[in-house]
Amino acid sequence: MNLIARKGFTLIELLVVIAIIAILAALLLPSLASAKERARRTYCKNNIRQFIQVAHMYGGDHDQYLPSGLSDAKDPMDDHTPLISTPIRESLLKYAPFNIYECANLGKPFGDPKGWLFEGWGYVIGYNYLGGHYQTPWEAMDGFQGWISPQTLSDDPSLPLVTDLNTWSPGFGHTLAPHGSNGPILFEYGSDTEGVVDYSNPSAEGASSKDVGADGGNIGWLDGSVRWKDIDQMQKYRGSQLWGLDGAFTVW
Repeated sequence: MNLIARKGFTLIELLVVIAIIAILAALLLPSLASAKERARRTYCKNNIRQFIQVAHMYGGDHDQYLPSGLSDAKDPMDDHTPLISTPIRESLLKYAPFNIYECANLGKPFGDPKGWLFEGWGYVIGYNYLGGHYQTPWEAMDGFQGWISPQTLSDDPSLPLVTDLNTWSPGFGHTLAPHGSNGPILFEYGSDTEGVVDYSNPSAEGASSKDVGADGGNIGWLDGSVRWKDIDQMQKYRGSQLWGLDGAFTVW
């Protein structure tokens, strides 16, 4: 009986197959990353909607007053949009788990059930919370506008209440940009001695979220509606009442 020799791949054929696979991967991976980012934007949108619902439930239990936006600092003017006080965080956790107060694209130090404690001021949350802040509108500064903080459930329903955390601080040299075209913007993929990736982009040296590549963010209003807004359509606002360039700046 004649045996027919089985022909294997030649080296050239194997290299051609590998090259084709590499090309297909290069074409598909950006699409997959983009689809994953769209899903995360929807997740954050739902989080913001739930956050607003929690604020309404809190108001229903506290004579229509929204959760305070003040920090733990003794000076009532020392408040910041990404911060909430320790008592307010404890109150909010009675209505919903910690993860709805954080964007899914924000990695450590977010994501810890214990929260990100900024000693002396309170907890950094994963969104800008705009309710219950003191003496708004804050004074305009270098092109950054003032804004009105809703205080009660009966305030103007078109006032923004919760937004994605497109926030930066030139003085502290940190930038957060949770939504780029393919996910969060990580200007530097460095980590500390414990292997924790720093998602606040210290190497960006306090550049704005737009300057490091943010696409935009979700904005939630007091009436409960939430919509995506492109970065080019956003306006610049102060995210801290005091501190000047050391404070937070943001867009929505």
